[in-house]
Amino acid sequence: MSQPDVTVVRIVPQPGRTAAILEVMQDLVPVVHEEDGCILYTLNVEGNGDIWFVEKWASRAAADFHGQHSSILPELMERTSPLMQGPPEIHSLVPFPIGGPKGAL
Repeated sequence: MSQPDVTVVRIVPQPGRTAAILEVMQDLVPVVHEEDGCILYTLNVEGNGDIWFVEKWASRAAADFHGQHSSILPELMERTSPLMQGPPEIHSLVPFPIGGPKGAL
């Protein structure tokens, strides 16, 4: 069985543009929940306005497929890139669960 993959993505909005980015994501992000291998795909906003995606995929292959073929990514990038300070920071992680269900994402 494949090991799950966790991806954390940070988006740094232009000053005052966090709400505009989140508005774009309202319609697009739920589509990802239906993609094969998507276990978790959440948006989180830091106090400074940075936006963090926390994603969990059934495998690295599922995460890679999302990154290369997701139907929403072209539109998401087209509509949000002008609102960002730079490209998203993407970090792929291998879960290291400790101590039962509360120790795993």
